[in-house]
Amino acid sequence: MSAQEKKVFLTGATGGIGSHVSRSLLAAGFKVAALARPESTEKLTPGLTPIEGSLTDVEGFSKSFLDFQPDILLHLGWIGVDKTSKSDPSQIQNLKATVDLLTLCSQAKTQTFLGMGSEAEYGPHHKKIDESAATLPQTNYAIAKLAAGLTAHKICKDHNMDFVWLRLFSSYGPGDRSGSLMSLLIKTLMDKKPMPLSGCEQVWDYVHVKDIARLITQIAKDPKEGGFFNLGGGHAQPIKNVILQIAELMDPKADLRFGEIPYGKNQNMHLEADISKLKAVYGWEPQVSLEDGLKETIAFHQR
Repeated sequence: MSAQEKKVFLTGATGGIGSHVSRSLLAAGFKVAALARPESTEKLTPGLTPIEGSLTDVEGFSKSFLDFQPDILLHLGWIGVDKTSKSDPSQIQNLKATVDLLTLCSQAKTQTFLGMGSEAEYGPHHKKIDESAATLPQTNYAIAKLAAGLTAHKICKDHNMDFVWLRLFSSYGPGDRSGSLMSLLIKTLMDKKPMPLSGCEQVWDYVHVKDIARLITQIAKDPKEGGFFNLGGGHAQPIKNVILQIAELMDPKADLRFGEIPYGKNQNMHLEADISKLKAVYGWEPQVSLEDGLKETIAFHQR
């Protein structure tokens, strides 16, 4: 079946990653229906078919889902992604939403499920992480991500559905959430204000949203092999280096106050993805260099 014949149901379409995935899918010729709250449908990429509803009430849009009869479910949406919500017990509602979506998939004869997981499922390891690493989630958010991925895997196996779970490390790019470190830093430097920071010694593995969208579109076209995959940028380095690169591009004299903020209680100091499995199965690797990606992200905020 060609992309032009495939129908995709997308959650999280108005998010920083989802908006890029939307454009990539449409450019590839997919017919895409996107879940959005009534007040958010205007934020959807033109060309998407809006389906009004919320992950908190999957039953409320079940008829629209079944009428659309998607071949592929791309589940990128999540309830409670800001830092203050990650320890909230209500994270468990994401597991129910995932199960409810897959129940609809079984009724609609959907062939492929792709869900967005998180590096948080692994917990602290202090080294490059491959998919065989132990999962030691430290927050309710991480526990819910792990539970959703494992449950989805079992349901997909029971219903002979393709299953892909992408454990995302650190994403960045135009449209990133306003509370991310990179967004806060860029906005602070634009306002010519001092930026309080931790020591920023933790190693993070940034991957650009365009590379993420390209991968998801590729998998939607041809889900070669299922399973759990790490998704990172392949150029892990201390956050301090990234911050200094941004400052060099924006204001070399920026007041960066390293060490002013203490590390968090559950601060993971090494988030580096081994993406060799993804490369081997899908032939994918990042194409956007960190320097180019930072320039594009800064330009987005400046606009």
